[in-house]
Amino acid sequence: MIFQIVTSHHNYSRFSKYLQRGWIGGRKMDNTDIQYATFRNNIPSLVFASTIFGDDRYSGLVPRWQIHFNFTILRLISYNLDRYWSRKVEFFQLPDSQLTEKDRIDIPCPDADYCFRNFFAYIFYAPLYFSGPIVSFNNFISQLRYPSKNISSSWLKKYFLRLLFCFFLMEIMLHFFYVVAISKTKAWEGDSPFQISMIGFFNLQMIWFKLLIIWRFFRLWALCDKIDSPENMIRCINNNYSFLGFWRAWHRSFNRWIVRYIYLPLGGSKLLIINIFVIFTFVAFWHDISLKLFAWGWLITLLILPEIIFGYIFQSKNWDNWSLYRHLCAIGAVVNIIMMMIANLVGFCVGIQGTKEMISRICTSYKNFFFVLSVFCTLFAAVQIMFEIRNYEKRNEL
Repeated sequence: MIFQIVTSHHNYSRFSKYLQRGWIGGRKMDNTDIQYATFRNNIPSLVFASTIFGDDRYSGLVPRWQIHFNFTILRLISYNLDRYWSRKVEFFQLPDSQLTEKDRIDIPCPDADYCFRNFFAYIFYAPLYFSGPIVSFNNFISQLRYPSKNISSSWLKKYFLRLLFCFFLMEIMLHFFYVVAISKTKAWEGDSPFQISMIGFFNLQMIWFKLLIIWRFFRLWALCDKIDSPENMIRCINNNYSFLGFWRAWHRSFNRWIVRYIYLPLGGSKLLIINIFVIFTFVAFWHDISLKLFAWGWLITLLILPEIIFGYIFQSKNWDNWSLYRHLCAIGAVVNIIMMMIANLVGFCVGIQGTKEMISRICTSYKNFFFVLSVFCTLFAAVQIMFEIRNYEKRNEL
C-alpha cells in the first residue's frame, strides 16, 4: 500500500498520536497541518463572521493581529506607492463599461480618494484581511465606485459548489492520507522508495489543496460583496513544468503584487538575475524568518537560472522545426518538476534535513535505479500532455 492507513503497520504507533477523530466511516483523520487545521476548525466562526459582516452594529474583533500582519504590510505598501505614483500621472476616467482589471490597477484614483477613510477601509477589509487574495488600492477603490458587472448570482452559486466539492475532497484526503503526520514524525522507516516518494508527493498536494480552499473561501466572501479579487490558483499543481509558470499560477495575486511593487521598480528584466534573488529573498522573509524558507528562496533562485538561460538560447522559432526539440524540452521539464518538488519539500513540508533523508532513501541504492528511471519516464509522458494542454490554450487564446 502507498500509505500507512492501518493500525497494524509497524510505523503506525509513531504518528498515530497526531491523528484525530474523524467523521468518515469511523476513520481517524490527519489534521496536523496547523495552517489548514486553524481554517478548518474555525469554519463555523468564519461563516458566522461573513454573515454578520454586513451588520454595521457589529464592530468585530481580531485577536492575534500580528499573525495576519504580513498581508497588511502588502496593503500598506500598495496604498503608499499607488498614492505616490498618482502624483506623476494625470487622472482620467474611462467609461465603466470599458474598464478592464488592468485599467483598475494602473489608472490612479482622484486625489480625494487617497483619504484616511478609504485607507482604513482598504487595510482592514474583512473578507480579504486574513489571507488575501491581494488587491491593489487603486483596484479596490475602483471596484467600490464602479462594481464589476461580471459577478452574477448564478456564477457565485457555481463557484460555491466548486469550493464545496474541493472541501469534501480535502476531507477524504485527510481521512485516508496521513502524510502530514507521517512527515512530522519521519515515520517512513522500512518504506519502499515508491512509498517515500508518494509521501512527499501527497504532502505537496495537501499544501496546494489547503491553500486553494482557504483562498477561494475568502475570495467568495469578497465576491458576495462585489469585490472581485484575483483567483490565486489558476492551474493544477500537477500541470506545471516551468519555475516561472508555476510561480505565476501559484499565489497569483502575490505574484502580481511583486511585479508591480518590487520587480518593475527595481528595473525589471534589465537586472533579471539580481531581481530574482531579491524577490525570492523577500518572499521567504515575508512568509517567516526561517532557515528552511531562506533555503527555499535561494534554491528557487539557483534552479530558475537554467530555465532562463536555456529559454534565451532556444528562443528562436527555428528550433521548432527540429524533430527532437520537443523531446529535449520535455527532458528539461522533467528535471524542472523534480527540482520544484525538492525545493517545495524543503520550504514547506519536511525541511532541509527531512528532504535530504527522503532523497537518500530513494536514490542512494543501485537497486532503486529502475524506480527512479520509471519516475523519469512517467513524468516525461506527463509533460507531453502538459505541452498539448498549452498548445490547446494557445490556439484558443485562453
